[in-house]
Amino acid sequence: MKKILSLLMATTVAVSLAAPVFADSASLDKAYDTDGEVSDDVPNGVDGWVGLDQLNLNDTGSIDIDPARPGSTFYVPLTTDGDNQLADNQVYISDVVDSDYFKFDVDKDDNGSMVSSISLVTERSLNGMDRTHYLKFVLADSYDTDEAKTTGTITFTARDDLINEEDADSYVDDDSHCYWEDDDVITIDYTIWISNEEVEGSDGDADTGDSVYFTPESNEDNVMVWGDDRAALEFEADDDADSFYARLSTKSISTIYAEYGDPVGADLWFYDFVGNPTIPSTSRATLTLGIPWDEDDDYYPNPEDCYIYELDADGYLTDVTGQFTYSEGDQEIDGWSIKTRQLLTYIVSDMELDVDVAGDEEVYDEVDSDTDDTTDITVDDGSKEIPNTGSGDAVNLAVTGGVLSLAVAGAVAFRKSGK
Repeated sequence: MKKILSLLMATTVAVSLAAPVFADSASLDKAYDTDGEVSDDVPNGVDGWVGLDQLNLNDTGSIDIDPARPGSTFYVPLTTDGDNQLADNQVYISDVVDSDYFKFDVDKDDNGSMVSSISLVTERSLNGMDRTHYLKFVLADSYDTDEAKTTGTITFTARDDLINEEDADSYVDDDSHCYWEDDDVITIDYTIWISNEEVEGSDGDADTGDSVYFTPESNEDNVMVWGDDRAALEFEADDDADSFYARLSTKSISTIYAEYGDPVGADLWFYDFVGNPTIPSTSRATLTLGIPWDEDDDYYPNPEDCYIYELDADGYLTDVTGQFTYSEGDQEIDGWSIKTRQLLTYIVSDMELDVDVAGDEEVYDEVDSDTDDTTDITVDDGSKEIPNTGSGDAVNLAVTGGVLSLAVAGAVAFRKSGK
């Protein structure tokens, strides 16, 4: 009996090993992200594109995308299978994408600056799909609340005639006809409507890192929440309130860590409201920076012992702890709240930082943190060292005394929490 069972198991394993594994093919009506997943940045997919398989030499195809998100990178497959041929079965697509035979070119037309690049990616297998060829689109970032249209033309142009040589026998018929000639071209027209995602109404939400804009309800109380209670904004909108760019980045800034956090071993959490938008409110809005850690973590600080800093455009930090009040249950989310008309860039630290040190010139060189954020903006702030003014010792002592007084007053105000 044991021998029979062993034989059956061995046979089952052999059959399973021998069974072919079929990979999925890329869909021509979808765009893919760098991980090979269907791109969230092209939510409605690709329209009008039939693939190179359905085109002949000197034909024109079209790619239409509405919408695509600013700052995104996505791939559009040229064909479902990289070994396919053009519609007339006379030219292999693998040769069309070969730079030895065809020249790849991109001509940007309307709003060309909104497209950072379009490039050709060959023999790529995304997420285990069949290996094929793609057009890689990289779009520029934008803070606009209006959509914009960009157009252009992608061409594959034959460099020379394909002549009857030994390595081209498969292309030549009995009459020694060339299957492509110099300047034969395949054209792909593209049209992309680029827009940030709109969040509207009195109760909006978005994930951190999402390229969104908020359209408030005029003369109504509005609430916007980012991420899993990472931040919240509460305000009463004015008449005919304008939309505003509302992206929250929580990516860490490496040079801020190196300049301020590392010397004291501080943990830092970042709240960068990209573009620093102005809020269309009748009075100052309430911004709450939510608790950025999980209480199940091995370490988390006491929120009332934390410090809050504001990062300016020149890369300098200012201690604004005294301008915030910590509360639980008083606002839309728990956290540190401030009255403001503009969303800036804030850093929460579990200990005091030495902010007397000038900021780095490349303060916006950013690196990925452990957040779900996937993209961010790089800015060269061009900060400069503050010159020595030659002030006397007496003036220095007076200034130092004033700073200490303000720091003590700020700390006292911060500790008066509204729990």
